[in-house]
This record gives sequence, C-alpha cells and structure tokens, in this order.
Amino acid sequence: MRILASAVGQYDNVGDTVLRRGFLDHLRTIAPLRVYVGDKTDDYISGLGLHADDIPVRDSKEWRRAVSKQLLTGSGVYAFDTGETEVQAAFAKRYLKLAPLLVVNRLRGGVAVQLGVGVRESTVWRHPIAAVLRLCHMVSWRDSPSRSIMNLGTVTPDWAFALGSPDELLADAERPRPLLAIAVRQGLSHAAREKPSTEWIDAVAWLAEQLGLRPVVLAQIERDGPLARELAARLGCDAVVWLDDNHARQEERLRAVYRDSAIVLSDRLHAVVIAATEGAVPIALSSGPMDKVTRTLEGAGIPRTSVARDLGDRDAALATIRDALGRRSAIMVAVTTARTRLAAVTDTLRARVHRTARVHRKEKAA
Repeated sequence: MRILASAVGQYDNVGDTVLRRGFLDHLRTIAPLRVYVGDKTDDYISGLGLHADDIPVRDSKEWRRAVSKQLLTGSGVYAFDTGETEVQAAFAKRYLKLAPLLVVNRLRGGVAVQLGVGVRESTVWRHPIAAVLRLCHMVSWRDSPSRSIMNLGTVTPDWAFALGSPDELLADAERPRPLLAIAVRQGLSHAAREKPSTEWIDAVAWLAEQLGLRPVVLAQIERDGPLARELAARLGCDAVVWLDDNHARQEERLRAVYRDSAIVLSDRLHAVVIAATEGAVPIALSSGPMDKVTRTLEGAGIPRTSVARDLGDRDAALATIRDALGRRSAIMVAVTTARTRLAAVTDTLRARVHRTARVHRKEKAA
C-alpha cells in the first residue's frame, strides 16, 4: 500500500517545499509514499526531504495512471496537495474530473483526504469543489475563513508548523535574539505592488531602534532577492538572499537567521511560520481581514500579531509588536500545540487507513 501525494509548488519558494515536507513527513509514518514532483528540479526536490524508499514521479501521464489505478481499486490513500488554492473554474474542473474515481474509491473502501488547505476568496466555484471534497474521508483547512467559505471540514494548522527547532529551544526565553528579521514580497508584473516608501523604511528603522534590535532583510523567495538587497542598502543592514537554487541550503540559511531573531516582520506567509518554528515572534504585514498571513497564524492559535502593511501608524505597530513580545511564551506554546494538533490529524488518518487495510485483508481471505 502506498500514499499518493502531490508536492508541486513554486520553483523558487522555500515555503512551498517546507509546508509539503511537513505534510509528507507525517504521511510517511502511515505508509510508503509515491510523490508527484512533475518537472521540478533536483534543487527544488531537495527541500521536500524525500526518503530512499519514496517513489518520485515526474511524468504527468504516469501519475494520472497511478492515481486512476489506486482509486479504482480502492487501495491505499490519495492525498490532495496542501497549501493555498484558488476557488476558480480551472481548479473546480480538476476536482470534477476526479469525482468519478473518488466515488469508486470510496465504494471500494479506499481513503482520500485533503488536509491543511487555504482558499483566497469565495466564488461560485466553491460549490462543485465542496461537493467533490465530500467524497473524502477527512477535509481540513488551515484557517477559519477558508472553512467558512467551503462549509465543510475542520481547521488544522499549516503543515510547516510541523518542522523547525525542538520545543525546548522555542521555550528558551534566555537565548539571545538580537535581530529584527524582515522579509517583503517583491512586486511582479502579474502581481504589481508599490515598493516600500521612504516613510516605510524610516518606520522600520525606528521600530528596530525602539526595540533595541538590529535589522536584517531576507529573501524568502528567490524573486524577492533584488528588493531584499535594495531594502538592506536603504536600512544600512545585511541581506540574506539566495546564493544558489537549492531549497534545502537556502532554508537552512533562513532558519539560522530566524533562530537569532526576536521578531520577523513579513507579508510572506511561510517567512512568519518558519521563523515562528525557530522561536521568533511572527508579525504579519497585513493587507486586510482576508490576508493569508493573518488568517493562517490565527488558524494555528496565534492571534493579534498583525500590523498594517504600510506601517502608516508606527506607534500602533510598535504597540502590537510589544504586546506580541510580551506574549512570546504563549505564542511558542501555540507553535508546539500546532505540532500536537498535526500529529493528532495524522493519528486519525492512520487509524482509518489501518481499519481499511484490515477490511481488505478479510475480503481477500474470504
């Protein structure tokens, strides 16, 4: 028996491999994995932490054949990809194509799950997607707004919370943390956004001074590198950017900085999540009530850690950050609790898979 899981994310996004590695690591404790990686490079795959007995699949036709065979025989587990998705026509069509296979899979005792996904907005396409997901045995979302939009399933933390430093390091309040880590999203042609203003730079420098911290700018995604270098030059501090394309090496460079950081200030979701799993207090540069960073932190039990992205009211931002620093112990408990919650999800899935396996053995024996 194998678990089929897709792990295809953005080629230069450490967060995309981190959250999927957290998911795969948990799934692997239940059964061996067959993982769809598509056309991703070995540098990307390095961040997935695949094991020797995992079977990576690059060819899309081979993957579709494997999915069809497993779902039609009702054997093993089919796990939808995790992370953020869009409730749009193209995504709905993918779900609907799988629906007949999921029906057969369920009738024949197979298991299908979608765990730890977030959605960006409510559209009419939520209805067919939700209908297909009702054929799954377990469905969870990484934030309450996503669960409310889709109207089924439960809320569980983002899988990236499963990784990082041991709980003991997170609880160590005496560890020196002299840095204020900053990771800002680079505007792109298809997702334009204004470059941080002089007022924004002044606000960050003022916050660092008020908090007695040394700023450092990081590129969570390779494409953020040029902006990270520019912001670091304007702030008069260091920049930690990609030195090569290898996800595993860049992730460790980021984690090393986060382990020395008291705070991370970012509009990149997995910058704040990865930093939190290394003991830094996560502060979201939020763009509004449906902001992905804010809602995902709240889904992990970490509320009231968001400031306006433009830092227009620096006093309000400072008050929020100081309040969060005062709650550091509770925030780190939330991180460790998130890990416990993810382990519980895995235990529930394991129990269901084992029950299914027993039924299949009895049927074969009969």
